[in-house]
Amino acid sequence: MTSAPTPLPVRVVGIVRGRDINATGILALDHDAMVLEWPQAAAWRLALDGIEGLGIGAQGLTVYLRDHDVLELTGDDALRPFALAVMDRACRLPELTRGLRHFGATPHRAERGAAATIPTDRDVLQAAHDAWFGPLLAARRAVHGVSDPVRQVALMDAVALTEAMTGASAQIAQQLAPTDAAERRAIEAAIEDEARALFTALERLRVTGDLVRHGATDTRFADWRRWVSAVHGVFASADEAWTVVAELVREH
Repeated sequence: MTSAPTPLPVRVVGIVRGRDINATGILALDHDAMVLEWPQAAAWRLALDGIEGLGIGAQGLTVYLRDHDVLELTGDDALRPFALAVMDRACRLPELTRGLRHFGATPHRAERGAAATIPTDRDVLQAAHDAWFGPLLAARRAVHGVSDPVRQVALMDAVALTEAMTGASAQIAQQLAPTDAAERRAIEAAIEDEARALFTALERLRVTGDLVRHGATDTRFADWRRWVSAVHGVFASADEAWTVVAELVREH
């Protein structure tokens, strides 16, 4: 996370909770809020998770809040980098695999069943694990450190991920039945059937991603938070589906 920018003098015009404002104050950034300090009144804390969107100009910043409240801030050239720092802090992706059972574990160490007693079976299970989680882990690496919501959506593209997960099913089926085309098709169909929740989650990721990419500036942060929820859904669904995929691998 970037360090907090230097507080800036700004002119603030707008409305918050039914109160008109037209005053000069000092704008600062706390770890979870934008702070407006007034000469003769208590400071206002605008929680980052309550900001619906930002309109960023060279010397102006429009802050869209919940309940249709809007603040227009004007200052000097330092206001734009300040706004970018706000976006960096507000739109940094949280950890996506915390609490999931299989993303961080490898079958060699974590799958202590029959497959762990036969090296060749272990290798097949490991290869299937890598194929299944590989596309999502690659997407997670791609967005690491990126805080622009539109860029995040582009790097974790739902259509590309859907194709990659379909390809992972085919790759696992090829590993399990390299010489039997009919068996490969049956295994691939079984995997995709067990992973229906994952593909439903990927479709939600596509829809919410389109909202981020093509939606209005005044709702971009809110749309981004819905997209993040969809990302979590994709990772959780893939993690849950792996339990059944691993059983299919062991059976073959």
